[in-house]
Amino acid sequence: MLLSKTKVKQYCKWFWEESLGGEYDVWGTSTYFIEIGDDRYPIRQIEVYENGNVLFYDSSHCADNYGMLCDKAIQEEDIQEFGITEAEFEQVWNTKIPINL
Repeated sequence: MLLSKTKVKQYCKWFWEESLGGEYDVWGTSTYFIEIGDDRYPIRQIEVYENGNVLFYDSSHCADNYGMLCDKAIQEEDIQEFGITEAEFEQVWNTKIPINL
């Protein structure tokens, strides 16, 4: 019998108190929403800025002139402290319109 490994996704959200700087400084601060794979690397990322701009990143669009999908593993402590539900992440992913796609 072949056993399949269950892929577990986790989700987190945190507020970033610094702006992007440069020409994007006027966007203001941002809130990040991240879907994390079982290897703790981000799969999808949403950035919602104070001025209303939204950026999406995933494997099909991992970088552009604004930024990129996080390429660092998310620490377990951060997932525990900033964890959100899949439903909260999906609600943002399905209702926000990104300016970078």
